[in-house]
Amino acid sequence: MKKQTVFYTAMLMLLLIIQNIFTINLNNADLFGKRNQTPYNNYFPLNTNKILVYNSNLGETELKVEKLSDFYITEFRGEDFIYRQKLQLKDDGVFVNETYQKIKLLLFVNKESKFNYDKLLPRIKYPFIPGQNWQWKGYEMNENEKNSLDINAVVEEKKVITVPAGKFETIKVVTNIESSSGTKNTVTEWYAQDVGIVQMNIKVEGGGLMGFIRDFLGYGELNFELKAINDK
Repeated sequence: MKKQTVFYTAMLMLLLIIQNIFTINLNNADLFGKRNQTPYNNYFPLNTNKILVYNSNLGETELKVEKLSDFYITEFRGEDFIYRQKLQLKDDGVFVNETYQKIKLLLFVNKESKFNYDKLLPRIKYPFIPGQNWQWKGYEMNENEKNSLDINAVVEEKKVITVPAGKFETIKVVTNIESSSGTKNTVTEWYAQDVGIVQMNIKVEGGGLMGFIRDFLGYGELNFELKAINDK
């Protein structure tokens, strides 16, 4: 009986030791993983102290970020256009609350639009890693117009690319946007840690008369490459 008691006690101690070793290794693995894990929002830093300057087929363009209460305002501004978004930062991503755009099409013709949405529209979703994808269906309102939007996005491979500002390790995101107004946009972006968008390609299809004007003026496809990162 005493031998059995000693045996069971020894087995119990052995199991406790194994469990402790497993727990220690698991905790170390978690800590190691956390040390080597890139925070998702590093690819979309929303840095209010920097100005990103891009070369584009619309001329030189600047991207600025401002903090306004609970929102971030991002603005692409070139000589002939403005593209501004009001963004909300949440635990599962960055979301669009409002979009404003203005473009000079001809000498005396300006196209100006302000869009709202029936629910928050995802700009990017976390985790921001290859294989991540998201879908969104909702409505976009502009003055008296209301159109449905169908958005599908996927985070693709990591890749080192070279732009005028230098060489960056980036992660690629492709977003397809279809509107009941007849437009279809494909936006391809390359993001770098602690920088944001390093390169971007936008293809626009359809859109009736405005689509024709964009194609006629060479705005059917837009390209942006990071040229410089400046302090404000």
